[in-house]
Amino acid sequence: MPAGERQIRHVDVLIVGGGPVGLVTAFQLAKFGHARSIAIIEKHPKSAQDQYGRAITLYPRSSELLDGLGLADELAQDCFACRKTVSYDPNGVEVQGRGWSFMENMKDTQWDFALVLRQKYQEDIFRRRLKELGVSLEAPVELTDVKVDESVSQGGYKITATTKDGVTGVEETIICRYLIGADGGRSFVRRALNIPFDGSTSEDKWVRIDGAIETDMPKSRVYGAIESPTHGNVLWAALDHGATRIGFAFTAERQKAYAVFNEEAAVAEAIASVKPFSLKFKQVDWWTIYSVGQRIARNFLTKDCVFLAGDACHTHSSGAAQGMNTGLHDACNLGWKLSLVLDGLAPHSLLETYESERLPNVQKLINYDKDISRLMTMQLPISWKGDPNADPNEILGVVMAEASTFTSGLSIAFDINNINVKGSFGSNATSAPVSPGQRGPDVQLTKPGTNEATRLHRETPNNAKFHIVVFAGEPEHTSESLSVLTETLGTSNVFSKASLPISWLTIAAKSGPSAFELLGVMPFGKVFYDEKQTAHLRYGVNVKEGAVVVLRPDGWVGTATKLGVSSVEELECYFHKILQII
Repeated sequence: MPAGERQIRHVDVLIVGGGPVGLVTAFQLAKFGHARSIAIIEKHPKSAQDQYGRAITLYPRSSELLDGLGLADELAQDCFACRKTVSYDPNGVEVQGRGWSFMENMKDTQWDFALVLRQKYQEDIFRRRLKELGVSLEAPVELTDVKVDESVSQGGYKITATTKDGVTGVEETIICRYLIGADGGRSFVRRALNIPFDGSTSEDKWVRIDGAIETDMPKSRVYGAIESPTHGNVLWAALDHGATRIGFAFTAERQKAYAVFNEEAAVAEAIASVKPFSLKFKQVDWWTIYSVGQRIARNFLTKDCVFLAGDACHTHSSGAAQGMNTGLHDACNLGWKLSLVLDGLAPHSLLETYESERLPNVQKLINYDKDISRLMTMQLPISWKGDPNADPNEILGVVMAEASTFTSGLSIAFDINNINVKGSFGSNATSAPVSPGQRGPDVQLTKPGTNEATRLHRETPNNAKFHIVVFAGEPEHTSESLSVLTETLGTSNVFSKASLPISWLTIAAKSGPSAFELLGVMPFGKVFYDEKQTAHLRYGVNVKEGAVVVLRPDGWVGTATKLGVSSVEELECYFHKILQII
């Protein structure tokens, strides 16, 4: 290449940011067949970024999403699986029902615990798994300019990005169809595209410090809270590899004692924050001090081709431990949609549902976080209309308990749209009815022949395909409906196309030596038994009637129909709105 000539590269997708959100987004695209047409860059040398701190906690729904991608098992191997919590009042007396106590009641999932693993270890796993698919994180490589040519047709190579190698100084031009900004709260992508970042940063400062410790706190290997009169609602979190995190509010009054706030000061304040218990750091792995605030990007998708994900489009306190969880929800909502569009299997309009589904949920989190962060600094919420002398610690426990299913991710839902469509089936589950736009619950199943136990989520992984689950009920009652489904599928011009990103699965409410003989028809895809009928019960399916439930690639319910003569017509209508069916 002649001196001064800039190298030019074409990719379908450029991902900016090598943290968990960027890595998981890249991993999905590579897993779904796009390894040769994507690039992921990170401006920091990873040796400098790979410190122990930052995010630590994955809630159940995040673990489920990663499990669907085949990533969660490795995280679980290294994690601290937290199922126990504790709260202590200022005198060191244990109090019930406060702080993180909701963590002990995260049910309706195999991942019924907080998966605590420091971000360093998570990123190690994500990078290695991504590299196994043929994609390496390019670091240190900084995005220095980005331009969008809006005269180029939708889906074309309309983005020109300029990058600079942090070691060699060499510049490169990357021309791409889509760009994903997962480059953190100070996102260059967001600023370059002039996307407003609405919200504010308060004067409150918080400190987080990780390391190996000694203490006389009775229950120390838990997720805990200490109600300190000087440091707010102090976080005590047992970490992976025997470490512990202490987190506390650092008030303006206490800041006056330090001309410079360094590691020595962080340790001193941590020791003061956990009184009346003793604390000694044998080793400090990492510490930070930061300002608390809540901000949200006005758009998560701009110019039809640039996406924001993770902290690039929303920042909040670490009070509810939601940062990385929310970012991973962004990544797993976007990944399959972008893959289907790249493959020509879905129209560009599918990408618009990324913003319409994620932004309202992020706004809900922002509103919740404003209350949490004030309560953790011993201030009542701005909107508080109750007793002005109420104990913030007590109110915090109530607020966190009320938001527990949202915090765990298990109740995060999307509004009705083209991919969440109300069908003819209505769930009769009394505790938590399953409907379009809601998470598809995980349920226990049995494999034919071996009677080996399995789970629905394990059999419906995220491979960028929709899973059509036929709840066959008790075949002696549903045989006619099953026969009709077989006949109408046989004459369908839609489901005869092998290229459709759809797989089938049958769940019978009985078991037998032969699935064919049990059902009276050929099973629809792989078949599983629900002899105890717990799967039918959880989905609210009458075993005498059956139902057909469509699970989106990310595991949320797309639509659900009655089992019978109208099933195929409804399903065809549903997929015609989502997929490119020719």
